[in-house]
Amino acid sequence: MTLYEGRIGEKADALMDAINRSLPVDIRLLPYDVATNQVWARELRQIGVYNEAELASVLDALEKILTQYRANAFTPLPDDEDVHTLIERLLTESLGELGARIHTGRSRNDQVACDLRLFLMDRLPQLSADIRELIAALLDIGREHRDTLLAGETHLQPAQPITLGHFLLSLAFGLRRDVLRISDALQRIRRCPLGSGALAGAGFTVDRERLSHELGFDAPLENSLDATADRDAAQETVGALAIMATRLSRYAEQFIIWTSPAFGYVRFADRWSTGSSMMPQKRNPDAMELIRAKAARVIGQSTALLTLTKGVPLAYAKDLQEDKTALFDALDTAFLIVNVFREATASATFNVENMLAKLGGDLLATDLADLLTQTGVPFRTAHQRVARFVGLLEKDHRDLLSATDDELNEAFPELPAVKNKLTFAAAVSRRSVAGGPSPTSLEAQFAQLTAWLREMNMTK
Repeated sequence: MTLYEGRIGEKADALMDAINRSLPVDIRLLPYDVATNQVWARELRQIGVYNEAELASVLDALEKILTQYRANAFTPLPDDEDVHTLIERLLTESLGELGARIHTGRSRNDQVACDLRLFLMDRLPQLSADIRELIAALLDIGREHRDTLLAGETHLQPAQPITLGHFLLSLAFGLRRDVLRISDALQRIRRCPLGSGALAGAGFTVDRERLSHELGFDAPLENSLDATADRDAAQETVGALAIMATRLSRYAEQFIIWTSPAFGYVRFADRWSTGSSMMPQKRNPDAMELIRAKAARVIGQSTALLTLTKGVPLAYAKDLQEDKTALFDALDTAFLIVNVFREATASATFNVENMLAKLGGDLLATDLADLLTQTGVPFRTAHQRVARFVGLLEKDHRDLLSATDDELNEAFPELPAVKNKLTFAAAVSRRSVAGGPSPTSLEAQFAQLTAWLREMNMTK
């Protein structure tokens, strides 16, 4: 008996089957669908659909299906429409009418919504753990380079001196927000749709609270129509992944720039680089370039998921079947780029000498203006005076560090012997505000992230 035989008598056209069949995508939900079936079977025992012996037979058959899956026995895939019909068919073939009873009071609508949330409850903590490993790797590199001076930039122009450690911690703190964003989404994901039926709830007195807790959810979703119609669990997840992927893409771009001979700040290990099929001298940072490219893919899947539901009337429509393609691809891509970024960066070599060579004297212009301000000169006036002085030096192809004591004393009589105070290390140390690049500020940032990682590892 086919799934729709009572209503649809003619066999589906091959093209209809091609567009309708989702098993090649949703087969990866099989372990979660088995779990849903197991809990549902126990609930059917509670309402008298199964007796104890029948329940034992159903649970045993479900375990055998799971064993088949883990043994990769479903290769090639069967012709079933989706993973739910696959399991129901196998149960029915194994147990006859007993297996066919499994769908009592249930719809594929609440079943797939439940499976999807179980999948996310399993995979998102794993992704968070991988991101935390990346943060830990950044902390290790950052500690090594906490004093490595670096020309900080805005608009891709030299701006102020910072340190490489400060730069790397900026990524670490951003990634911490990504972990927190995922954790926050999980709080909403941990609500159970099972028992909602197609849209109006199960027609039997199932206990949705019990179903929720047996599956590891915090509580049932409050409205059955919302439970089967909404896809914000997938949308919020992929939205968070898109933010994270965009962040990694941005830092990957920075590293790509830094690998160029114009900077020469970083060199990726051979195993994270490629050459050219034509030019023998080429050494390309392709790992970073592919991270940059794959971020676009995650962003695209986020857009696809939002677009998917924007015009779909409630409750369920087959459009929603496409959610898994977008979600799985975005999540797989996120796992890949997080781990590639960690390994490529951890094995990279940072060229301190080249970083120091790029420290131009004009990076200290803001510090000179700040020192003037400390004598009582209004900052805007100090800004203008320093800007004019730097402009005059620039006409002679000089920078601020090339200015003589006499030139500085003439331009800034309020600041005797100021040249001794204009050093890159002093400029960094002067910025000891919370979050700044000074050694004391960086120490506090390292301590904060280390404590957070320790707390997360203890609670997860």
